[in-house]
This record gives sequence, C-alpha cells and structure tokens, in this order.
Amino acid sequence: MIKYLEELLYEKTKETQSAILYAQWNYDKKVIPSALNAVSNIFPHYSLHDESHSITIINNIVRVLGKENMVKLSAIDIWLILEASYNHDIGMVVSSEELLKTIESDKFISFFKELLQDTKNSLYEFANQFNIIENKIRSKEDVYNLELNDSIKFILAEFFRRTHAERSVDIIINPLGELSIASPRGVIPARINRILANICSCHTKNFEDVMKLPFSEVGIDIEDAHPRFIACLLRIGDLLDLDNNRFSDVMLRTLTKVPIDTLNHKSKHLSIESFRVDKEIIEITANCKDYDVANITQHWFNYLNSEITEQMIRWNKIVPFKELGYLPSIGKLEVILENYDLIDGKNKPKFSVDTDKALALLQGAGIYDGAYQCIREVLQNAVDASLIRIWLEHFESSDFSTPQSKDFISLINDYQIIININEKEIEGDFKCWEIEINDKGTGISSTDLKFLMNTGSSSKNSERINIIENMPAWLKPSGTFGIGFQSIFMLTDLVTIETKSFFDEEFRIIELNSPSSKKNGDILIQKKKTTHAVKPGSKISFIHKTKAIPDGYIVNFGTNAERVVTNFDPFSNESMDVEIAKIVDEIFDFADKSYIPIKLFIDNEEIKISSLENKFDYFDPENSLEIKIHCGNEKNGWNLLTYYKNQNTENRLRQEFDALGFEINIHKDKASEVLTLNRNKIKSEYSKTLSSDFYKSSFKIISKNFDDIFQTEEEKSIGSMFLNFYKELNEIKDIDISQFNHWENFEVDLKIKGIDAKKKMIDLLRESKKIFIKNNPKRTLTNDDEYDFIDSELSISLSNLRPSFAFTKFFLLKIGEYFKAVESKIDAPNQSRTIIYSKEKQGSPIQDEELLIILKNTTQHSARVTIPCLEKYFDLRINDDSHTPYLSHYTLDGNIYFPFPKMLSPFIKQTNEADQSILKEEINDKLIDWVYDNRFITETTRQQIIEAYKLFCNDNDISLINSEETK
Repeated sequence: MIKYLEELLYEKTKETQSAILYAQWNYDKKVIPSALNAVSNIFPHYSLHDESHSITIINNIVRVLGKENMVKLSAIDIWLILEASYNHDIGMVVSSEELLKTIESDKFISFFKELLQDTKNSLYEFANQFNIIENKIRSKEDVYNLELNDSIKFILAEFFRRTHAERSVDIIINPLGELSIASPRGVIPARINRILANICSCHTKNFEDVMKLPFSEVGIDIEDAHPRFIACLLRIGDLLDLDNNRFSDVMLRTLTKVPIDTLNHKSKHLSIESFRVDKEIIEITANCKDYDVANITQHWFNYLNSEITEQMIRWNKIVPFKELGYLPSIGKLEVILENYDLIDGKNKPKFSVDTDKALALLQGAGIYDGAYQCIREVLQNAVDASLIRIWLEHFESSDFSTPQSKDFISLINDYQIIININEKEIEGDFKCWEIEINDKGTGISSTDLKFLMNTGSSSKNSERINIIENMPAWLKPSGTFGIGFQSIFMLTDLVTIETKSFFDEEFRIIELNSPSSKKNGDILIQKKKTTHAVKPGSKISFIHKTKAIPDGYIVNFGTNAERVVTNFDPFSNESMDVEIAKIVDEIFDFADKSYIPIKLFIDNEEIKISSLENKFDYFDPENSLEIKIHCGNEKNGWNLLTYYKNQNTENRLRQEFDALGFEINIHKDKASEVLTLNRNKIKSEYSKTLSSDFYKSSFKIISKNFDDIFQTEEEKSIGSMFLNFYKELNEIKDIDISQFNHWENFEVDLKIKGIDAKKKMIDLLRESKKIFIKNNPKRTLTNDDEYDFIDSELSISLSNLRPSFAFTKFFLLKIGEYFKAVESKIDAPNQSRTIIYSKEKQGSPIQDEELLIILKNTTQHSARVTIPCLEKYFDLRINDDSHTPYLSHYTLDGNIYFPFPKMLSPFIKQTNEADQSILKEEINDKLIDWVYDNRFITETTRQQIIEAYKLFCNDNDISLINSEETK
C-alpha cells in the first residue's frame, strides 16, 4: 500500500507547487527509518517501532478507508499520512546528551521515587535495586552487574515513553538539531511541519485533545490539509498493529531479565487468532492462556472500541467530505481465556470495594473514638498546608535545621490558623453552629482536587510528594489530604471550601456533599476571578447542628465539656452546649503542641489557647526526635508521653526508671507506618523502632546538656541514675557516660538501729556485707520503701516486693554489680520470700526443696524454660543474658528481677490426651551445643554438660513431678 500512496502522491503533485511534498517524502523515507532503528537502544523490550510498524499503520489506514477512497484525498493529506506514520514515534529515539541530562534531572528523580513507592508497579523490582540519596541514584550493590544496566534502561524507557509524543514535536520541527537527522527544512513551510508535529503528538492524547486540532488548514497550492482527520486515522492505524510479529526475540535475548509487562504484551500479540479489518467491519479474536494477558488484551480491545465509537459519533466533524463514507463498524472483539470464565465476557473478575460502605467505615464505624476527632483531621490538613507554604517561601533564606530555630519561630505567627465558631439560628430542638477554619497554607490546586475527590489517593500526588521530599523531616506534613478530611461528614452533610492555590493562583469555591447524603457525594467547583491582593490559603466552613438539651452525654474529667455539664442549670440555661465544648476540647488538644499558632473565636470573642513557647526543649536531627524532659524528685512516677508531628498519641512503651518524665515528638517516618488508622495510638510494630530512637536521642541530649537540664544536686543524681540504669542497652553503648556518677552521692533516707539517718548510695553499696530484700508486712498507706542498716547489713522492705521509688529500682540494679552472690529463701509460716545478696562466693540461689515446685510450675510457661541453677549443677549454668527466640525465663518473683544463676531445663511441656500439661525429658545435640556456647563457666566441657544433665534427671524424677501435676 505504501507504493500505492507514493504513486498517488507523485501523480497529484507532479508539475505543481506541491511537488516539494513528494521530494520531501522521498528524502524522509530514507533517513527516518535509520533513526527509528535506534529506538531499540532504550526500548529493546518493547514491540518493534521501526519501519515495519510505520508500514503496517499505513496499510491499516488504507484498509479502513478503502483503497478506492485514497485517490479522493488531497496530496497534502496523503503526504501527512505517510509522514505521520513514519514520524509519530520518533520521540522514542533518545540521544546520549538527552540521556545524561535526563538521568540527573529533578523530573526523572521524582519519577524514580514514584516507582520506589509503588510496589505494584512492574518496574518496582528494577527500581528497588537503587536508592535515592541526596537526589542522586545510587546502586545498592557494591559490584556492578548487567542487571543494573538493564534496570536503568527499563526505567528510562518508561520515562521517555510517557512523553515520546511530545518529544516527537521538537524532533519533527528541528530534526538536525535534536537528533542529527538530515531531513531538510526550509522547502516545506514551517507551518506545515508544525501541523505534522501536532498530528503526531495527538496519537497518545485524550480524544478531546484530538478534536482541538483544526478541521481544515490551508495546504500547498489550492489544496487543504485536514489535521484532525489525519490524526484520527493515525490513531486507528496504530491501535490495529496487533499482529504477532511485533517483538524481536533477538533483542529480548540481549537482556538479563525481561519485564513481565513485556512478556504479557508479547503474548497479547501472539494470542491473535483471527483478524479482519476492512471498510465494512473490524473483528478480532484472541485466544489467551494467561489471566494477565487476557486482561491487557481486553483492555486493548476496549480502547480500540472506544476510539472507533468516539470517531463515529463525531465523524461529520472529522471527515473532509462525505464521499469518503463512514468508518467500519465494530464486530466481534473477543478474548477467549482457556479454561477460565470472564463472567461478563470482558473484564477479569476481581474484588472491589463498595464506596458507600467504605466511607461509612471512615465516617465513624469504629475508626475514630468520637465524631469530633474530625476537627483534628481538618486542622492537621491546615497545618500541613501552612508548613509547606512556609518552606516554599522561605527555605532559601531561613534556617530550618531544627524546630527551635529562631528563623522558624519568627515566621510562624504570619501563618496562624483562625477558627470561628458562631451560634446561628435555632431549628426546633436544635441549634445551628457555623464553624470556619481559616489557614494561610498552599490552598487547593486543580491537581489537589483530583486526589481530594478520590478518597485515600493523596499519597500518589507526585507534585506534593516531590516538594515534601526536599523538606527537613521535622517540618514534613504528617499525612495526606483525603481519608482524614472525609471524617468531617460525621458532623455535616455539606462543606464549603473557599481556596486560592499557591501553585496555580486560581480561586475556587468548592462544595463537597457527603457521600451518604441525598446528593451522593457530589462536588461542585466554581472558579472565581481573583487579584494578587487575595493571598493563598483556604477557608473551610460548615454548619453543625446540636441538640439544645442533649439526651445524654459522655465527657472526660477536666475538659471544657465537663465544665459545661457541671455548670448547667436546667432552670436558668436554655441549652447545654456540650457538643460544641467537645469541639473546643479537640481544638485545645490539637493546639497544645502545634507549630502553627491557632486562634479561636466563639461568637466573636477570643478564647485563649496556650502559646508555642517551650513546647519541646531539644531536638535530635539524626532521629528527627524532639524531647522535653521533666525532672521531679526521686519518688515521682512519670509517664512517657508521645506525639507524632505535634499531636498526642498513646504508646505502649514501658519506662522502668520513672524518676524522669519525657515528652517525645516523632518527626520521621510516614503516619501510616507509625500510627493506627485513627492516629490515636502508636502501632505496636513501631514501638521497637521508637524505643530504640528514644534511648539513642535521650542519651545524646542528656549527656550533651546535662548541666542545663539538671540544676540541683538531687536532679543531677536522678539524671545520672537514668543514664546508668539503661547503659547496657545496645543502642547507647557507644555513648560515653563515665563522667556521670552523681548517683553515688544520692542520700538514702534510712534507719540505723531505729534512728532516722541518711547515707550516700555508694556508701551503702560499699559498707554493706549483706543486703536483704524483704516483703513489707505492714502494708502502709504510702507503701514507701523502708531501709534499715544494722551491723553492716542492709534490709530493704518493699510492699509486695515491688519498689515504690525509682531510686530503689536503680539501687537494686546496682546491687548486682557490687554483690556476687544471691540467694532466695521462703519463710515457711507466711510463704514470704526474702532475697539475700552477699559478697561471698555464689552458691545455690534457692533451697533444694524449692526446685521441685519450680519444675512443676514450668508447665504454666512455654515449652522450654530457663530455671534457677543449684550449685551442684553449675556445669549447666548459662550466662545471665542468654536467650533464643521462644525460650521462656522462670522468675522467682513477678514484681522484682534479680540475676540468679540459671540453667536450661531438660524438660519440655506437653499436653496429654486428657488436655493436661505434663513434662517430658528432651535432651538433644542442639540443646547441648547451645548450652555449651552460652556456658557461664568457660572451663566447662561439652561432656561435663552431658553428665550434669544426667545427674539432674536422676535427682528429679519426672514421673513424680507429672503424677503430682496431674492430681
């Protein structure tokens, strides 16, 4: 067909001004194919985009229009068909200069980051071989391999594929300058080349963009060109290139690994069994053996069907003259999936989410503790937008190294958030309140709107992500605009947003209707004229109805809501505004640690909210953790309070030494990684990371600022106790705390022969020959720890063997460093336990008769347990810190830990047929090896361990233990 069109072009142009078209084509048909051969340099895994693809497109166009109709076309339209078929993919040819420029560009780095965040993308496995560090792509591997080369090639191919149609425009207009293609320019008018370029650029665009092309353009001589018509033909011809020889097996063999998408598309082409294209009808049948191949083939057929349908509907605005007839109709486009059923004959069955039910879940079916938490979500969006704007406007001129920087603190007052709550009309038993939240953030752009409408999709907003990536971790927003915002519909059915975007400077009024309302989630958008006098930001407003006198209420102690309830007089008050008070409480809680100042007005009267001053005192940039330290006296029990991006969250961290209080503000990691869905709690799986970061940061901050944090000698003692209490943690072993021994001078209140006295903690440790830890039988109201020192023996009485004072916990820890022997005895009359420390040689930690009781009790633990080790079995003694997963450790008392000698029990728990727990002897080589590797006495041999276990089992009759256990 190409020769037929060339002959037509020659006949129509000879001896006319249009002869330049034929001359240009004769030149281009030689140089363009050579350039197209270079497509495979970046796209070796793609279907062929060489001259064969161009010829197939031309053949398809002739089939669709009919050979007899081609003669009716103008010379310039024929020339445009030939040139567009050859040039439309020229943008897939990329020069080395362009590659070098691209691979370091911000756009490519942003694209690379998108791939790393999208684990479902077929290119993720290739992108995941690299890291983005300081906006540079760095391999995770130390040694170069060919897979890395192919991976970068695949990623570059996808990047250029997305823009290849637009790149074709530049190359067509300036082929010599862009790619050194020696296609002459100057003979054909530049306007005609621009028409050709625009036609080619439309082969990947939306159909609406195609219809924006001119219907008719002045050509050469007296003939007209029809850009819209040619672009439509190009799109159909391109879509119909479906035959099974599109892939080069030779090129695929040059790759270390072929992307799955390539294999699926190759299979798509190979699946074509019957193919009819002519003036009358288009029919295609594909027989697929794989679900994914069937899916993309069906998608391709749907795309083809949609394209033909769109053109048919508007054919009168496309075709140059009616004599060309109509497009062929769509016949059977069938995808057969061997051995499977597609149910509807078209789409692959898959799970989907019922939108109404999903939003019902988001709007209060257990995710949020209360409806008014939505205020926190809306305020968080306002703060996030404000932080982004502060960064964009000032990052070049201000210090953002820490949240405590003077530059940052000086800026925030210019971006304060204003909240207005005004009582409006009364409707029966209900009061209407208008609530407005005004911020000076970035506003909502057209891009933001797309993600706002699609619940939970904001995390894919690449423009926003790219900005945030460059912000310091502590300043980065806490979440994404979408899911949290939807929760506002728990209070209202209609939200109005007046917003001016910082990015496109357009002013919009947006009406958002609840998905559960009669308007079914409709969003109405109005564009309004604006001037530079109107600054970026958003005003969110809605009406919230409350019952004047609620039927019931639940309030927390010490809140605004509680005060409203307690101050309500049914005889003099017409309403109990407890629901509005709950909103105020949410605002107060949010504002407590917010960087952005928040002002609250109720009925035009300002309500004082705490200021930002001294929210947190210290910042550790390594872990992006802010810390505030509270130091009271040695008896205080402080909590460890956690915040994520300035908002209070519950945690499961246990602080054993609680004489210091900490408030910690987490700034690193995404909210989805740190918090539960309602943002109220730290995820249990994140607690280990947080605990590690907390100890590293607190140790660095305390050791560096010790004298500033702790002013008095008592405070310094407590500070040094904290450092020494946790000094064995792996996270802080590289921090030198040797200078912080202030705890030694801490004076303990005690009695010496019944007389009140004081002794330094270090003197107690040095002067005591024995220390007795006893249960306090008096059970005093205060449960105070009592210290008695008589004749070089120290007695410490604890209520239920549980320390009441933080310094006692520390002292018990230090005993283990100064006293080498420990023994536990049970007083027979009241079964009260006494723990005895001495500076003598370690003997049996328990009395012999207690061992049998302990062995019986091990059936309450997991299968294998460590137990106290008697002196005669010391060849089995293991190191105090010996552990392996799923191994339990028997404790002599649940309220206090002391490091008694321990061994690994030779018995394991089993459940018999009567559902009773019994013990079974289980000694094997793996157990012997583990005990040997963890032995306390380094001289002990493996054989001695074996013999010691034999002695243990002979001494402790397992049948007797089980008979007692099963009674």
